[in-house]
Amino acid sequence: MPKQMFFNISPAKQKMFLNVAIEEFTTKSFELVSVNSIIKKANISRGSFYTYFTDLDELFNYIIEEVKKERLKYMMIILETSKGDFFEFVKNLFAYDFDQFQSEHRYSLFRNYIYYIQMSQKGSIKDTIIKGIFETLQSVGFSPEQIFDLTKYNISIEEILDVAEMIMLISVNTFMLSESCDYTKEEILSIFERRLNIFQYGVLKR
Repeated sequence: MPKQMFFNISPAKQKMFLNVAIEEFTTKSFELVSVNSIIKKANISRGSFYTYFTDLDELFNYIIEEVKKERLKYMMIILETSKGDFFEFVKNLFAYDFDQFQSEHRYSLFRNYIYYIQMSQKGSIKDTIIKGIFETLQSVGFSPEQIFDLTKYNISIEEILDVAEMIMLISVNTFMLSESCDYTKEEILSIFERRLNIFQYGVLKR
C-alpha cells in the first residue's frame, strides 16, 4: 500500500503519477524500470517518490492490486454468464481483457507481473495469482465447486489450478502476439480459442 502522503495529494496528481508509472511498467521490462525515469516524467523529486512509496516493488504491487479490483468486478459478471463452464469463462474473460487493455497496450503489465513473481519473488503463478483469484472469489461467497461444474471435465480442484496456471501463460503470450503482429480482435480471439481447445479437447484428434 502507498504511504499516507500519497493519499494526501490531489486525485489529479495521484492519477498523473500512476499513469506515468503504468506507462513505465508497460513499455519496459520490469528490470529496466527505474525510479529516476518515473520521477523525471512525473516531474517530481526523488524525495517525493519515497514519501509516496517505499520502493518500486510497493508501487508495482499497488498498480496490480488496482487492476485486480477492476477485473474482479467483471469476473463476477462473466461467471454468471458462463453458467459453470470453465472454458467458456476463460474465453469470455480473455475477450474482455483484450477490450480493456488493447487500446492502451497494457498487456505488458501481465507479462511484467509474471516476471516479477517468478524472478524477483521466486514464487509460482499458481500459488501467487491463481490461488489468490480463487481465494478472492471464496471471500465473496463463491467456492470453486459452486463456480464451475468440474464433473463435466472429470477434473479435480488441484488440476483446475494447474490448468489455469498454464492458460494464464498462454493468455499473456497471445496478448503480446496481438501487439507484435497487429492482429484484429477477431484474429487474436481465434488464435486464443485454438490454443485453448488443446486443453479442452486434448492433443489427440477424436
